[in-house]
Order: sequence, then C-alpha cells, then structure tokens
Amino acid sequence: MEEKKQRYTVKDKRGQDPEDGGEKVAGKNTDPQKNDKLKQPESLPKIDFATLVMSFASAAIINMGKVPDPMTGQVQQNFGFAQQNIDIIALLKEKTKGNVSEEEEKMMDKVLYELRLEFVEAKKGN
Repeated sequence: MEEKKQRYTVKDKRGQDPEDGGEKVAGKNTDPQKNDKLKQPESLPKIDFATLVMSFASAAIINMGKVPDPMTGQVQQNFGFAQQNIDIIALLKEKTKGNVSEEEEKMMDKVLYELRLEFVEAKKGN
C-alpha cells in the first residue's frame, strides 16, 4: 500500500493584521502576551514534561488508527508515524535519565509499555 506524503506550507504572519488582509501593520501591538485576540484559551493544559510525553503518545495512538484525528475526524493508520512517536518518547526517556523525577520516569515507562502493546495489536489487525 503506497502512502501519500502530505506537503505543508508555512507562512510567517507575525506582525500582520489578519483583519486587514494580512498586511504588515506598523505601530499595532503584535506582542502575543499583550494582545487579547492572540491569547490562548484557558482550557489548554499546563505545559510540562508530562504534557510533552502525552502529546507524542496521543499522536502515536492517532496514527495507529485507534482514535479519529481531531483535525479531520477521520481514522487513518500510518504505522511509520506511530513508530516514530513511540521512538521519540523512548529517546526522551534515554536522554533525560537521571534528570526527571521518579514519577516522570514511571510515567514514561508505563506510556511506552502501553504504546508498544497497542502498536503490536494495531499491526496484527492490519
């Protein structure tokens, strides 16, 4: 089965007024800390090490096809991306050894164990 590669275009819109067609606006407050329009919703989780690990774990689960992609609402399998996300967590575990709390270490162990089991199950079902 041939996988289609997605291409992304990134545009730097910092310092632009979206209501003005994206034109650069001199003198406007473009500091995200001070601009009410650009503030993040209160419902976002606190950014910490556990949040980082769980974001990679969530991406792995989505790419295994276990849950729908929150952006598209579709269930898709991409085992390469799933494996890559699991490998990133393993790399973080290796590179942070001795620099994380015991609780964070146990969390990574548990997440890696569960993801690896889910990965094997997902591959068998395919």
